[in-house]
Amino acid sequence: MSGGALAGLRVLDLTRYIPGPYATMMLADLGADVVKVEAPGGDPTRALPPAVGEESAAHAALNRGKRSVVVDIRTADGAAVVRQLALGMDVLVESFRPGVLARQGLGPEALLEANPRLVYCSLTGYGQDGPYRDRAGHDIDYAALGGFLGSNRDPDGRPVIPTTQVADMTAGLLTAFGVLAALHARERTGHGQHVDVSLLRAALALMSLPLARSPGGPADELTGAYPCYTVYRCRDGGALAVGALEAKFWERLCQALGKPELAGRQWATGDTRVQTRAALAALFASRDRDDWVSALAPQDVCVEPVLALDEVAAHPAAARALMDAPVGRARLRTVAPPVRFSRTPAEPPLRAPALGEHTDEVLGQAGFTRADLERLRREGVLA
Repeated sequence: MSGGALAGLRVLDLTRYIPGPYATMMLADLGADVVKVEAPGGDPTRALPPAVGEESAAHAALNRGKRSVVVDIRTADGAAVVRQLALGMDVLVESFRPGVLARQGLGPEALLEANPRLVYCSLTGYGQDGPYRDRAGHDIDYAALGGFLGSNRDPDGRPVIPTTQVADMTAGLLTAFGVLAALHARERTGHGQHVDVSLLRAALALMSLPLARSPGGPADELTGAYPCYTVYRCRDGGALAVGALEAKFWERLCQALGKPELAGRQWATGDTRVQTRAALAALFASRDRDDWVSALAPQDVCVEPVLALDEVAAHPAAARALMDAPVGRARLRTVAPPVRFSRTPAEPPLRAPALGEHTDEVLGQAGFTRADLERLRREGVLA
């Protein structure tokens, strides 16, 4: 971890499930020393199927490169352990409901008073204030309230649940962004601060353009209504994504398809639009997907195959963004650090930690003695 862009940054991770662990893993990928504090039972993602070897693929995909300590922070001694750890940290990220950690003396006011340079980031469903601050939720709820589900429907009008957790993953990105912005501000001011990230705001951030275009719903041009920006089925059941938004790409596509007469219909409306889409649909349905890919690739027309997940790893462009990460004695095909640096590249992939693997190491570095650790274990504070 010593050579990354965030080498030397110390992060205390009090999150679980998806968004928080994703955020702190990105920091770990770039060299930060991330200490993941887990309850005695561990992060619930450790139990999620499917498994790779004896470990959860989800946990491995979200927690590589971290150190794990097990502390029961519901106890007074456990809260004191976390407080001691926070004194030596640059960043703390937590995902409890508002007020939970404050009742244990671990809220932002208490910890910022004890460590004024700390960047304390809270990641919650609905933020630190407002009518929903104490409300429970999961990704599907935030996607629903943010308009994402209502704007993505199947041909029968039913909302389509996305394969990935859109609010969770976006909130993870925004958490990492917020943390780094607060660290930059600390360079100027010398002080840390409280950063507030909500999953609902993350879902709404994804809907910035549709909300800006029309208060009554998304505009037509990027929803598949126009022939230049939609998905067409092929003879073998595969599909092609056509993204020929600019006139030059649309005109090239029409020429490549032998349909130059359609060049003026890129933004057609009414019956002309329906007829143009129908003509292209019939044409694409006449050949297999990969035949079309081979034929259109040299034409530079913004057309790509719609890949199933098991095809992604074999695609020459997508495969370069993946990596094999160690999971016990097995290997997990996962996404490599997505941002690349010329001088401070991300480190090679590290495995996710075993539950409590680094408890003694981390607490020893924070000043706890062997006798302290033995006492805390006897009392059930450490596992």
